[in-house]
Amino acid sequence: MFIDVHTHLTDKTFDADRKEVIERSGCVALINNGCTIQDNRLTLALAKEFPLVKAALGLHPSETAVLPQKEIDAEIAWIAKQKPVAIGEIGLDFTYGEHEKQIHSFKKLIELAMKKNLPMLIHSRKAEKEVLDVLEEMHAKKVILHCFSGKLKLIERAEKLSYTFSIPPIVNHSQQFQDLVKIVSITKLLTETDAPFLSPKKGERNETAYIELSIKKIAEIKGMDAKEVEHSIFANYQRLFS
Repeated sequence: MFIDVHTHLTDKTFDADRKEVIERSGCVALINNGCTIQDNRLTLALAKEFPLVKAALGLHPSETAVLPQKEIDAEIAWIAKQKPVAIGEIGLDFTYGEHEKQIHSFKKLIELAMKKNLPMLIHSRKAEKEVLDVLEEMHAKKVILHCFSGKLKLIERAEKLSYTFSIPPIVNHSQQFQDLVKIVSITKLLTETDAPFLSPKKGERNETAYIELSIKKIAEIKGMDAKEVEHSIFANYQRLFS
């Protein structure tokens, strides 16, 4: 009952073997996160073709930083008419400029997720505190922090706000994610790959089949049985996505 709550199977690196990647994933749900206007359409098409794939629709902060506001607003209105299982990938990324513009659109996307009572999958690179500030200000619920790299105080703050953290397979060699898993309750953890990015195997493409590596490492860190971790994470998924 493996779950990948954050993947990008519409990426061109999967063009040659997308069907095979999905079939060998070992997962019961693969949540493909739309990042751009075009990617949102591809995500819906992929979910229609493969029942295992679920569509999350959003705009990555790299997009909200550069797109004209009129295009951003039109895309948010379009997403509102669809039936995704989540709103994502959304958030802030201060490696890009236009911070206030990003925040403005982020708030609009949070509002949409809350109006539709959907989980939101949050990107927070170089803006972890600012992301938490906005989410708390908006009284956001059903928050999933994707690959969260904030410091200990921010992790503790997010957990107190009842946010959930999705853990990628690089937990096997990342002290940051190992520390996060150790600190955070198993009831606040999910698994993701961010495939094809963040591969646990250097020089290789990441894929959804590597979720099992995350489960095993979480179990090791928590001193739990791998099956127990698997069932706990599936229960967390059901609670958020029901």
